[in-house]
Amino acid sequence: MIKDIHIKNFRCFDDLKVSGFERINLISGKNNVGKTALLEALFLNSVPRPDTIFLLRQVRRESPKLSRALPERTWNNFFFQQNKNSELIIDAIFEDGSSKIVEICVDESIKDLEVEDSEQLNNNDQEKMLSLFSGSQSVVSVMHIKTRSNHQKSFETSIASSAKGLLATDIKIPDIKDAFFMPSFLRIASRDLTEEFDKARLNERENDVLKAFQTIDDSIIGVESFSIGEPNIYIKREGESRLPLSLFGDAINRIADLILRLINNQNCILLIDEIENGIHHSNQVAFWNIIYKLSSELNVQIFATTHSLEMIKAFIKAGSDYPNLSTHFELTKHKRTGKIVAIKRDLDTLDYGISHNKQVRGE
Repeated sequence: MIKDIHIKNFRCFDDLKVSGFERINLISGKNNVGKTALLEALFLNSVPRPDTIFLLRQVRRESPKLSRALPERTWNNFFFQQNKNSELIIDAIFEDGSSKIVEICVDESIKDLEVEDSEQLNNNDQEKMLSLFSGSQSVVSVMHIKTRSNHQKSFETSIASSAKGLLATDIKIPDIKDAFFMPSFLRIASRDLTEEFDKARLNERENDVLKAFQTIDDSIIGVESFSIGEPNIYIKREGESRLPLSLFGDAINRIADLILRLINNQNCILLIDEIENGIHHSNQVAFWNIIYKLSSELNVQIFATTHSLEMIKAFIKAGSDYPNLSTHFELTKHKRTGKIVAIKRDLDTLDYGISHNKQVRGE
């Protein structure tokens, strides 16, 4: 479990230290103070791979066409004030005292790069993940990702930008699958959700999915999967015929994604941007109760952002049954220096602040 993180020269962070993470961490603050960027830094430290970089570009909706037109600007937005001359460093300290440091730098002195053909990492990525070709003569810059750790072997990988696209080289990375990032807007494909649900059924955990759905709609009495045509999850409501999950709203699809990631990935990290999306305030306490229960039972550390005061109140109320399991952080700009800082509050302090009209969600 991550306890502390130190971020330098990443996104909107010049130099940010956040200490005292717990099992469940809720992050609030005004717009543009780095809530999503903090999740991205945690994700990049946990999974320092080329496909992580591509996912983060996708989260920020960075156009691959712009990268091809202006390849020298491909990596700018990863660095504080677009300062590529200094290293980007993300240093995490874990509960057992071990550490993991990810260092990222950009080399713009490359004039030629030989690249061996390799399989694309993920053919379904809308950016087609990696454009791999041999003997490129048009490489503009290379992003180097170095990882040093005292609890696993260190490794390095690189991604090059060019007028032809992006390519990976010198990949020497293990298959790490211990962290999952859930952007606020991304809706997972029905086929993938169905496969995850079948894994849950195999492990006798489909009832957890049903209970999560019932926090949104208490008329739901059954959840099944069928592979007639396109694989899909089907929901049965009382007195109605089964309907595919794809016909329901974004809230229940997002909850399906969230709960299935929880129950199918013990001992992992789950990062959720704008966790309140689609969840009515009357259902939020029940929703948090499920999150508290499953994260504790399955040893999953959760980092979530929110803009919602109602979601924060529900977080406090549900957390009263799970002492010392969660904490809250407010990201805000220091009045004197203008730098972003993180203010930690336990649930009692957070509750007191809300009841006395103190600013805690950053509005």
